[in-house]
Amino acid sequence: MNVKQLRYIAFALVAVAFCSCQKDPSTSDLNRDYLVYTAHDSGTDFSSIGTYYLPDSILIIGNSDKTEYWKDEDALAIVDAVAAQMNNAGYLRIDEKEAANVGLQLSYVRQVTYFVGYNNPYWWWYYPYYWAPGYWGNWIGWHYPYSVYYGYTAGSLLMEMLNLEADQETGRKLPVIWDSYIGGLLTSDSELNLQRTIDAVDQAFAQSPYLTK
Repeated sequence: MNVKQLRYIAFALVAVAFCSCQKDPSTSDLNRDYLVYTAHDSGTDFSSIGTYYLPDSILIIGNSDKTEYWKDEDALAIVDAVAAQMNNAGYLRIDEKEAANVGLQLSYVRQVTYFVGYNNPYWWWYYPYYWAPGYWGNWIGWHYPYSVYYGYTAGSLLMEMLNLEADQETGRKLPVIWDSYIGGLLTSDSELNLQRTIDAVDQAFAQSPYLTK
C-alpha cells in the first residue's frame, strides 16, 4: 500500500468520524413556515362558474362575544390578493351578492382554537358571525361535500367558496365547494405577517389548479 492510498484511507476515516459526531438535522425551522391546506368538491364544474361576490372585510374569530370585522389596509390587501387570484383564474367579481354564482368568505382566527370535523363542522353556530348562513340566503348551515378535519389556531386564515346557486329548499345547507386553511402566519413582524399571508393566499390558488377556467 503506497503513501497515496494511505492518505485517502486517512481522509475517509476522518470523514466517517466527523459525520458520526453530528446531530440529526433540526426540524425546528419548520415551525417558522406557514401551512396551506386546500380541498374541493370533486363534483363541482368550476369552469361553469362565472361570477363571484367577495366582501371587503375579513371576519375575526376571537375571544370577543361580539362580531368583529377586520377592515384596515392590511385586511384590504389580503382581500385584494384573493380577488386578484380569482380574476386571474377567469372569474368576474361583481357587487350584487344575489346575482353571483359563488361567494367567498374570509375568516381570521385570533387567540383561540376551533376544530372542524366532517361529522360536526358547525363551530360557527356558537359565534355571532358576520356571514352567518342567512348572510348568503335562506340557509340553515354549511355543508362540506368532502371530508374536512383540521384545527384552527391563532394566526390562521380560512377561505371558503360557497355555491350560491344551490337549491335553497327548506332544511338545505349551503355547500362549500372549495376551502383553504392557512396556518402559521404570526411572527413578531407585522409587515412580515402580511407578506406571509399574501404569499400563502397565492400558494392556495397555485395548488388548486382546478379553479382556473
